[in-house]
Amino acid sequence: MIFFTDQRVSLPSPLVKPLDDNNWIINLIAEITHESVETVRHNLEEEEINLGRKQIRDFHEQGLLPHVWSEEMSEFYKNTDAFLYNLVAWNRNHIKLQMRDWIGKYLSREKSSPLDILCLGDGLGIDTLYLAQAGHHVTYYDVPGYTETFARRLFKDSGLAVSIVNDIQAISKEAYDVVLCLDVLEHVSDPPSFVAEIAGYLRFGGKAIIHAPFYLVNENYLTHLKSNQKYSGRLSLFTKQGLHLVDGQLGWNPIVLRKIDQKTQLPTRWNLHLWSIQLIGLYIAISTRIWGNPFFWIIPNNRSMLKIGSKK
Repeated sequence: MIFFTDQRVSLPSPLVKPLDDNNWIINLIAEITHESVETVRHNLEEEEINLGRKQIRDFHEQGLLPHVWSEEMSEFYKNTDAFLYNLVAWNRNHIKLQMRDWIGKYLSREKSSPLDILCLGDGLGIDTLYLAQAGHHVTYYDVPGYTETFARRLFKDSGLAVSIVNDIQAISKEAYDVVLCLDVLEHVSDPPSFVAEIAGYLRFGGKAIIHAPFYLVNENYLTHLKSNQKYSGRLSLFTKQGLHLVDGQLGWNPIVLRKIDQKTQLPTRWNLHLWSIQLIGLYIAISTRIWGNPFFWIIPNNRSMLKIGSKK
């Protein structure tokens, strides 16, 4: 474990172990799904080429209605093993690695002592493990299913102390310095209520770190809800719950919001970086309505940092 001091700490690699170990990943998924090693390897190779391929195939096989919330979609999250493959590939993708690295560096700059962090909807538990390796006190929550089983094994084999919450109603209120919620809000049926829950978990002065590509509603993201597109680039989704922008990356991957009470005065000093994030938010909101994807001009790149087909 890495312990904090008054000096800048050395952060773990965003390619969190065991993401760098193909055999470990393949064998664990085979154990969880009861599929053969050869089948798992094939599925992961396909996923690296076309992110979300198995999820899309399983979704259509079950006859679900895309981009619309239903109880059947809720069960899909629990019962399909497709997210194991999808999330392994995504967590090794260069875009997610850069986001994880930014978050780690941001938190190390903000405070030299360990933080109480809730990783909400963390799937395989990769972000949870990364922050635990950095010395923070981390709590993991996700819905029961294949990914939670993977996460439990991940934490056990790491030897690090990670708290696991099974029931979202059991998450303590006003108990966390940071709530990390990446790639979750675009899936939920009621984002304002979910954001209110996030705010409720934070102590006053605590921060929510959010990434939510609401605009990604197409054939490659069938579980992203069409009804949530209207929240693209909208800070009002958060400010209405007392969460106010304090930092982030320009592409909103992620943004950082601080919980304040009504008596707290917001900074009045002009901040070019925050102004730029808000301007990009306006662009995201407008272009989502016009083109659907504000970043359509960026060529998609599913580049993984370590191919399943490699020797390791």
